[in-house]
Amino acid sequence: MTFAPAGTTLIERLGEGAVFEVGLVRSADGRISVIKRIAVAARGPDAETAILRERDVLRAARGAPLPQLVAFGSDALGDFLLESKALGAAARCLLDQPKPLDAARWLSLARAAAGALATLHAWQDAKGPLDIAHGDISPDNLFFGEEDEVTFVDLSSTTWRDGPSPAFAGDTGTMPYSAPERLRGDAGSTQETDVYALAATLLALAVGPITSAPTAAGRLWEAATSGVRSERIEERSDLPRRARAALAAALKFDPVERLATARELVERLSSG
Repeated sequence: MTFAPAGTTLIERLGEGAVFEVGLVRSADGRISVIKRIAVAARGPDAETAILRERDVLRAARGAPLPQLVAFGSDALGDFLLESKALGAAARCLLDQPKPLDAARWLSLARAAAGALATLHAWQDAKGPLDIAHGDISPDNLFFGEEDEVTFVDLSSTTWRDGPSPAFAGDTGTMPYSAPERLRGDAGSTQETDVYALAATLLALAVGPITSAPTAAGRLWEAATSGVRSERIEERSDLPRRARAALAAALKFDPVERLATARELVERLSSG
């Protein structure tokens, strides 16, 4: 039994997350794909739902800013999914740089990411809107290509029209980017909480740390009870005033007061 399915060759194993073990494989025609299998520690009905959901969402949303489904199958190791490798690198790589992004680069990436999220949220098939909520937008799950192409990866927290409940009960997304009400367990994943998570990721790309507590537990408490430090965007006086205001509006602690749609976020980021 090998990690790579029959007909492919393993290039490298990329690691094991809470749900999937991930690697890169090469097919006989030279195509490189990402392979996902259920991690040993995660095996069970919830993880099986998660991998089937990723397959189904990718199948229904071909052409959306998501990886493209290459193949799905089962072998002696269980179900596996092959999907296209996202272009470029994760936003995490940008956070790890010694200096924050300059204003022009940040604006370009922010507009591209907000536009891609608006596209994802509006995606339809023959039956109508797919109502996709990614559920876990974070620096690790947002990829930028060389031409600012955007890909959202990891759909283990995704909800959509044909899978309205999360695969894992109690899923709260990634701290501190997830909306406060999700971190507290008061609300589930929605397109509106996607907007908050993207805005928090963009805030981090602009200013660095977006919480101030010294411990992980403290940062979780801070993010859940008061939200991220959206006021820090004002440190970036080189960014247009309207862009700073748009980000702050998307990160309001009270969801009723927030800028709630990705379409509105991209429109505000693109003007003034």
